[in-house]
Amino acid sequence: MNKKNPLSTASVAGRSFAVAFAMCTIALVVLFFSTTALASTPQGNFEKTLSVSGPVNLEVLTRSGDVTVRAGGSGSVTIRGKIYVGDHWLMGNRSADVHEVEQHPPIRQEGNSIHIDYVNMRNISVDYEITVPAETVVRTRSGSGDQTIEGTRGNVDTQTGSGDVKLTKLTGEIHLQTGSGNIRAREVSGAVKGGTGSGDIEIEEASAGDIDLHTGSGNIVARGVQGGFHGETGSGDVTAEGSQTGEWEIHTGSGNVHVRLPSNAAFDADISTNSGTVDLGEPVEMTVQGRVGDSHKQIRGKVHGGGPLLRVRTGSGDIHIQ
Repeated sequence: MNKKNPLSTASVAGRSFAVAFAMCTIALVVLFFSTTALASTPQGNFEKTLSVSGPVNLEVLTRSGDVTVRAGGSGSVTIRGKIYVGDHWLMGNRSADVHEVEQHPPIRQEGNSIHIDYVNMRNISVDYEITVPAETVVRTRSGSGDQTIEGTRGNVDTQTGSGDVKLTKLTGEIHLQTGSGNIRAREVSGAVKGGTGSGDIEIEEASAGDIDLHTGSGNIVARGVQGGFHGETGSGDVTAEGSQTGEWEIHTGSGNVHVRLPSNAAFDADISTNSGTVDLGEPVEMTVQGRVGDSHKQIRGKVHGGGPLLRVRTGSGDIHIQ
C-alpha cells in the first residue's frame, strides 16, 4: 500500500497556490492597464460654433481638464470638448451622463462674451480645444489640467491648481499661476506676473513689459526683458537677460544667479551672497564706484555712472553679472 508523502502533498498545494496567485496578479495587471487605457480615452465629445462680432471675452472654468485656446479667424468661436469618465469601470454605465454633456455642454453666450462653466457631475472631466478671433481676452480656471494659449491679442489670466502653463505669441497683460507645474511663455508682448508653487518658469519677451515671477522651488529664466524685473525662488537658479529700463530685483534662497546686460549698461548695484562669490567679469568690463565687499561677496555702488537699481540676493550660491 502506497502512502502519500506529506511533503509532496504540501509541495503540490504550494505550487497550486503559486499558480493561482500568479494568475490573480496577471488579472489585476491586465485590469489596471485596461482601466488606465480607458481613463485616457474620451467617452464622448462635442463641438459648438458661436458667431461673434468684434473683440471677444472668453472665460473657461473646469474642475479637471486641459484647456487649449488658439487664435483663428474672425467672426466665430469654435469649442471642441472631449469628455472623460474617471470611474465608469467601477460605478457602472455613465453613458447617460456623457450624453447629457454632449447634448447640453455648459456653454453660455451673451453677445461677444463666451462663458464655459464647470461640469457638475462626479468624476466627469472635459478637455477643451477652443479657436477664437485674435482679439480675445482670455480667463481660464482649472483645478487640475494644463493650460495652453496661443496667438491672442488681449489680456490673459490663467490659473490651474496642478498643471503646466504654456503661452505663445501673446500681446497684452498676462497673469498666470499654477500650484504645481512648469510655466513656459515665448514671444509675449506686455507685462507678465505670476508664478508656481513648485516648478520651473521660462519667459521670453518680444517687446517692452515688466516681469514679476516667483516659484517656491524651481528655476527662473527670463530672456528679452525690456522693463523692470522681479524674480524670486526659494530654491533654484535665476537667469535674467535683457535691457534694464526699470528696477531689477532677484532673490533666491539657494541657487546661482546669472544676469546678462548690454555692454554699456548703467545701473546702481546692490549685490550680495551669504555663501558664494560675486563675479563682474568678462566679456563686459565694468568700472564700479563704491564699496567692494570682502571675498567678492558684496558689491554696492554705481556701474557706468549709475542708473536703475539692480539688487541681487542669494543665501547660498554664486552671482555672475555680464
